[in-house]
Amino acid sequence: MRRTTAVRIFLLNGFIAVLLLLTACNSGTLHQTYTYSGEGEHWSAIYSETNTEKPVISEGKATYYQASSDYSFQLAYKGEAKDLKEIKQFTYGFEALGHSSRQSMEGPVRMESLHMYGSSSGSLNRGQAVITVSVEWDGQKEQFVLQTDGDEPE
Repeated sequence: MRRTTAVRIFLLNGFIAVLLLLTACNSGTLHQTYTYSGEGEHWSAIYSETNTEKPVISEGKATYYQASSDYSFQLAYKGEAKDLKEIKQFTYGFEALGHSSRQSMEGPVRMESLHMYGSSSGSLNRGQAVITVSVEWDGQKEQFVLQTDGDEPE
């Protein structure tokens, strides 16, 4: 079931990337999608970021590109889903180039609530940033790094 969710997210991001690429062919706007994945002892995660660079036209010429990005982050528990019902305090998040996000919750943790979406402007990742995931639950802590898909872990 976890793999099915990961595959769906990957396919959805791929579909979005193709649509953005087709749009870019007509507008001069550049789009690039990077997907990262990784795992620790108890948790795994997928992070996908689509960077957009839109030309700013001045006097009929593109003088510079305005940068922005949209991201999705999905955390998954590697054990049994029933174990999540026992968790009382839970915090998870990630740090990437130019942005980070963190979320806390109390009570039973539901798998469907372990995702984040957002956007940022300014610095673009370009597939070279280190993305660090942090998960804390009931006094335990796990941290791991996500790698771009296709790269070998260091």
